[in-house]
Amino acid sequence: MITSKNKQADFLTEFTDGKYTAECDAPVAKGGADGAFTPMALLEASLSACLNITLRAYANNHGLELGDVETTATLKSDDKGTVFEYSAKVPEGIDEEQKKRLLAALKGCPVHGILSKPISFELKNS
Repeated sequence: MITSKNKQADFLTEFTDGKYTAECDAPVAKGGADGAFTPMALLEASLSACLNITLRAYANNHGLELGDVETTATLKSDDKGTVFEYSAKVPEGIDEEQKKRLLAALKGCPVHGILSKPISFELKNS
């Protein structure tokens, strides 16, 4: 569970899971001070980080020496829906068959799995 609390600045918000704490903010165009990641950027970060961890876990479990891996995620949303575009850049020296298996492993990312299913929201009284 994540708990969020407002800070002094207009939209600067602190969030915590009880162990780690971070901040997010709205961009200047939306009345914030652009003092931290936006909530949308945090969604992108969640997917990108999970994809990165998934690739490295797959490589470790299959005895592949992976080295540095870079993953990206971009959220694109309009009135028709939302699309997460993502990519993974694996280091040179990975043969095509290994690269194909690594890229297929991306679908095993838990965040990818959650975002691929229908989502609903329930307001709980606090």
